[in-house]
Amino acid sequence: MAEAREVPNAHLEKVRGLALKKKEHRDPLQKAGLINVRQARRGGPVSIELTDKGWRRAIDEFGKPVPQRAGSAGAALYAMLEKVGQFLDRSGTAAADFFTTPAEVDVEPDLEARIRKAYGELAPRAGEWITLDKLRRSLGSLPRAEVDNALMRLHGAPDVRLVPESNQKVLTDAERAAAISIGNQDKHLIAIGV
Repeated sequence: MAEAREVPNAHLEKVRGLALKKKEHRDPLQKAGLINVRQARRGGPVSIELTDKGWRRAIDEFGKPVPQRAGSAGAALYAMLEKVGQFLDRSGTAAADFFTTPAEVDVEPDLEARIRKAYGELAPRAGEWITLDKLRRSLGSLPRAEVDNALMRLHGAPDVRLVPESNQKVLTDAERAAAISIGNQDKHLIAIGV
């Protein structure tokens, strides 16, 4: 819910400290209709997103009593959930609007997912390098600024790497033009699922 988007399982584990293992967590949540699980190809990276039913279930926790054996961290979480629920009720703000950051609103909401999907279709395996030129061409005529913004956000994800081509002499004009500048350095290659 806090992500308010499709998110790589690796991000949940590495950044959020939430390990959603397939048999113990993802399968039961998916069977209950609370999450959608997407894997571009067998053995590739897994992405997870709350379903509408999942959103309703999460919202139902706002204001609920602390579950037994939740511990002090659980009690603190439920205290925060109660306050968030009260704020949403008073302000008339939808939970999805509350958890969506302004940067996500400015860009097509599924663009990061589309980039991940395009990468999955182009790369022979997760973690393999492909050129941004190939990626951009597979995305069609999307505005460059929107794709660049999405790539910048993805660059911060734990499973995404953007790097320059080490042998600049082999770059075509199209590959040079497709680069994204990050930290005053042109990045020509992307790998996802590393």
